[in-house]
Amino acid sequence: MTMMENKIGRPSKVHERSYEILQAAVSVVAREGLEGITFAKVAESAGMQRTLVLHYFSTRTELMNAFIEHYIAQMGTEILHRFSGKPLSEQIVMLFTPEVYRSHEDLIVWLELVAQSARKPFIQKMLHNLWTQHWLPDFENQLAQEFPNATLEAISSAAYVLVCLFEAYWGFSIQGVTDQQRQKQMEQTVLLILDGLK
Repeated sequence: MTMMENKIGRPSKVHERSYEILQAAVSVVAREGLEGITFAKVAESAGMQRTLVLHYFSTRTELMNAFIEHYIAQMGTEILHRFSGKPLSEQIVMLFTPEVYRSHEDLIVWLELVAQSARKPFIQKMLHNLWTQHWLPDFENQLAQEFPNATLEAISSAAYVLVCLFEAYWGFSIQGVTDQQRQKQMEQTVLLILDGLK
C-alpha cells in the first residue's frame, strides 16, 4: 500500500482536499485579511468540519505558510503564463486587463500580502525570493527569447519597469483610479517599452 492510498486501497484525497482548503483561505483573506485565517473560518468557507482542516494542517502557522507558499507562488507563475500562445507583446498588454487575475479576490489577497510584507519579515522574504529568483528571471527569459538582439541590461530594465507598472496599475485599480482611458495609456506605454528592445 502506497502513502497515496488509504486503508481500503482508494487514492488519497490529500492534494484535492489541501487545494480546497487553500481556496477557502483565499475567500477568508479577501474578506478579513491574513489575520482572518483561522481553522474555524477556513473550514466554514470550505464547507468542511474544523477537524478535517486540522487533519491536513496541524497548526495555524502551517496553514498560513502553506497558503502563502503554494497559493501565491502558483498565482504569480500562472499570471506570467496566463496568455501563453499569443505573441509576447499581446500577452504583456493583457496583464493590464481584468482577465489577468482569476478573480477579484486573488487581487485583494495579493495586495494584502504585499501590505503584510511591510510588517512580517517572513512574508517579505518569501515575496522577495519569488520575485528575484522566479518571476523576474522568468519574465526576463521570455523577453530575451522575443528580443534576442537586446542587451541583458535592456531586458532586465524592461522587465523591472513593466513589473513595476503592473503592480502600480493593479494597486490603483483597487482604489478606483483605473478606467478604460488609463488602461489604453498603459497599453501604449507597454508597447513603447517593448519597441525599445527591438
